[in-house]
Amino acid sequence: MRRTIAFGFPIFALLIGGTALAAARSWRPVMPEVVVDVRTADNDQNAPSLMLIYGENGSDPFLEGVLGAERRISGCETVGSLCVSKAARGELGSTRDRRQSLQIRLMNGKGNPIMGGVEWVGAWHPQQVRVTCDLRIKDARKSCALSDVTA
Repeated sequence: MRRTIAFGFPIFALLIGGTALAAARSWRPVMPEVVVDVRTADNDQNAPSLMLIYGENGSDPFLEGVLGAERRISGCETVGSLCVSKAARGELGSTRDRRQSLQIRLMNGKGNPIMGGVEWVGAWHPQQVRVTCDLRIKDARKSCALSDVTA
């Protein structure tokens, strides 16, 4: 009996530790922190408010209309040239690489037009996504570029 306990306890501790490590590595934000470096016309004093739509399954970032269940919405106010949206609540998720997307809309009350979007393949639900958007470019497919993704 003692031998069973002496042998079983380290195995049990190893299993618990391994499970805790796996859970800690798989604990991801549902919506990553998004940092948008916004470029506007030099004389534009109105800092834009942005709506950020994260597609966790890589949906088309230029898609109009009803949002799918896999899309997460956040917003941010531009201060200086940066618009920072904090990460949403965390949940257990896969860390495998997947196609993902981010749609960027101008919150102006006039239909909130799409200003840009990016797509990438990387760790699902990353910690942070950095994007540079030049709002002087009118073509939404060319106005934003992915700068960095922190898994």
